[in-house]
Amino acid sequence: MITGPNRTTVSMIAAVLLASACSGTRIIDYRRSEVARDGGSITAVPLPGIIGGARSSVDWAPADEFPMTLADRSDITYRPDRFPGSPGIAKLVEKILQDEGVPRELAALPWIESSYQVGCYSSAGAAGPWQIMRGTGTQLDLRMDSEIDERYSWTASTRAAARYLQYLHGLFGSWGLALAAYNCGEGAVQRASSRGTTSLENLDLPGETRSFVPRFANALRAYQSVDMTGDSLAVIWAPPGLDLRLLAASAGIPPESLVMLNREFLNERTPSYGDGWEMIVPARAASAAYSTAWTMDTGGYQVGEGDTWESISLALGVENADLRAANPTASLVPGTRLVLPEPESIPVNVESGENEGYFYYTIRSGDTLSGIAQTVGASSAEVAGWNEMSRDAIIHPGQRILLRGTPPAGAGAAPAPAPSPAAQSADAGVTHTVAQGDTLWDLSIRYGVSVEQIQALNQMSGNNLRIGQVLVIRVVE
Repeated sequence: MITGPNRTTVSMIAAVLLASACSGTRIIDYRRSEVARDGGSITAVPLPGIIGGARSSVDWAPADEFPMTLADRSDITYRPDRFPGSPGIAKLVEKILQDEGVPRELAALPWIESSYQVGCYSSAGAAGPWQIMRGTGTQLDLRMDSEIDERYSWTASTRAAARYLQYLHGLFGSWGLALAAYNCGEGAVQRASSRGTTSLENLDLPGETRSFVPRFANALRAYQSVDMTGDSLAVIWAPPGLDLRLLAASAGIPPESLVMLNREFLNERTPSYGDGWEMIVPARAASAAYSTAWTMDTGGYQVGEGDTWESISLALGVENADLRAANPTASLVPGTRLVLPEPESIPVNVESGENEGYFYYTIRSGDTLSGIAQTVGASSAEVAGWNEMSRDAIIHPGQRILLRGTPPAGAGAAPAPAPSPAAQSADAGVTHTVAQGDTLWDLSIRYGVSVEQIQALNQMSGNNLRIGQVLVIRVVE
């Protein structure tokens, strides 16, 4: 937590320059001479850039650059066959790290920070794959507003983390100390170092940090053997105000995939401001997605020959009934423009409590799902959908459920019950709210911990979980 060349020719832009910036990518179109973001030095590369696939032939950094001797001291054992990320995302992370001038071995860090889950949010307030605090995100010039939170962007957050790690390495002179400072803060490492030793093993550091660096070494050892073949991705430059579902339908990309690759766009569209935004797409669709993004009419879905309500809703990733409700008088005559319904997916930053459009309600005795739904003008089916539960699911007093809208007067979110001793000790750790289908085994793989650790932290004697239950995954000692 932080306190290859283009293979296609795009006719729209003759030459594009990318330059790294803390908040993202700077793009200059030679023809239009528009600067999208402030940046530093400029490196000429074309767009879209193909990223992913087989691991490159570039050698790993020398083993002595990282504290690999600590790998066997890790309290968690990481295995290549349990790597939770996708090869395409891992290769994307490696490429950005290399472009930023830091070792690509640091791509193992999100494994222990977030289990490569882009939506990971800790009770301490750290968010995204690199677990960046909001204040740190601001210092690193990451954009965080009602339209975008770049802590959840694979590209922007990786770039920011790389620069912070590079700064820490320059400050302390070793990657071991840089990793320790990434976990507990540079001030803690500086204070420990001022007592006469710079040996990582002899520094008086917080207990979680003493575990953190061996975990990284263990995860890195496993990461270097992960099979990275297949699953290529590309990064393209997309215009502001572009609905991801509309682009997916027009470029032949599964809408769920495009949304999941770009969770930082909180409303399933690029922000309405700026000159453009980075977007991750499948490599096979990179050229089509890039050219379509800059030429398509964004005023809605244009009905084509042979389109049906079913085929259109499938291409857009929306419910057939919702699409019809948004277009009550429309007929499917080729050329007709259809309005897209509001996105139903839950923004990635809801768990953090930073999205004003959602809030958590703590169930009281006597509550029913339909009664709770009425307080926010919704149906029980909608509330069930927001919480990935069935309409007939049994709800329990003390259970937290997600609601969309503003808490009505007198019916707002009830204060959460006093946490258990384990939860109280997790103020700077990681928690997980149980969702439909979760198992202890799945959670142990996702977060890189053992089933036994989760059971011990939550005083569990069995494997039974209930939806809405908040589990302590890790604590800071």
